[in-house]
Amino acid sequence: MYGRLARLRLEWYGRLGRDLLARHWQWALLATLLVPGAPIVAPFLKFSVLLGAVVAPGVGMAGHALLAVVIDLAAMLWIMPQRRAVSGGAFMGYVATLPVSRPIRQAVEATMLAVANGPLLPVAGLAAARAAVLADGAYRACGFLAVLGLAALAQHAVVTRRLLPLGGVAMGDLLLAMGLDAASPPARWCLLAVALAVAVAGVGGCPAGLGGRWRRGRTGPGAVMFDRRRIVAPALRVQCGILADRPVVSVLRIGAAVGLAMGGARLVELFDFDTRAIPTMIVAVAATGLLLAGLYCTLSDAHRAAAPYLAALPLPPRYWPLRDTGFLMLVNLVPLAILFRPQGRGLLAVSAGLAVAGQALLVALRWPVLRGGRHRLVLSLVLAAGWSGAAIAAVSR
Repeated sequence: MYGRLARLRLEWYGRLGRDLLARHWQWALLATLLVPGAPIVAPFLKFSVLLGAVVAPGVGMAGHALLAVVIDLAAMLWIMPQRRAVSGGAFMGYVATLPVSRPIRQAVEATMLAVANGPLLPVAGLAAARAAVLADGAYRACGFLAVLGLAALAQHAVVTRRLLPLGGVAMGDLLLAMGLDAASPPARWCLLAVALAVAVAGVGGCPAGLGGRWRRGRTGPGAVMFDRRRIVAPALRVQCGILADRPVVSVLRIGAAVGLAMGGARLVELFDFDTRAIPTMIVAVAATGLLLAGLYCTLSDAHRAAAPYLAALPLPPRYWPLRDTGFLMLVNLVPLAILFRPQGRGLLAVSAGLAVAGQALLVALRWPVLRGGRHRLVLSLVLAAGWSGAAIAAVSR
């Protein structure tokens, strides 16, 4: 089955690729003439240098993250003109009615992405060879392969027109950048594994639909039907779907929390870990908790809208409150890891204590956010301010 489906997809790709090249060959020729140096060779060499810089030492966490995002964007721009050829066209609507297993479909999709990226594979091989000869070459080479895997997942999201996997790719880039800048080898390998797991989980939790559109169920216009994904819990898929249905609020809150954590970590480094470092971390933890606590309302409103349906399911009374709290605690691990990354050696005990206390603050903020009514903002600020004062007083002793 794989051979037949792959052969048909490759024939479709060759036909549309030939037509695409016939329409736009002038632009490709102009681009090669404008690049200095020998045509064909110079663009590949320059791009291989860019690919290798993402895992080069001495760049810093921000530099690693920025280069990884640039590579993802370049990969997405490369695949966009080929999206119709890679996706299979209207033929995939017929394939959807056939008993083709999911592993076979994924293998065919991977084959098509490899063919579409064929001109870039020698560049990636050259960059991987350069990364392998650096200090700590095994980790650098594996990290570079992880960067390529994240870029391929971003391309897959573009081909299938799904936005949710891009969030997992961005989170994977951030975790990978943290690992490349970490000093401890075990922490590096752990962050590398977590980065890949987060990205794969984002792909596993994305909505179904071969045409790339969100498939709506008959129970209501807002209900999203999911494929069965064994690698992601059903509750986690529902929560990710809720946040994906409200992308503006979700991205703003999570992005602001991550940005605040990065700014706090930078301030602590500028303070050179003096007496101002711990109060800065405490304030950053409190502000991050306030930002993420607003997602309690987003999740609770979605559960309330589906209350008639949920009432017919054999769920415990505190099913969603407990899982929503755990979900936000899981999200909060990312800004906490960013914030406490520079203090891994000197302030390990203080960082661990503040991380646990920050998670406790996020749990405590659930009550004023959901029960405070019109005064929930004031109550949340009072609780966060009290927590900050108590934490500063405890640490100062």
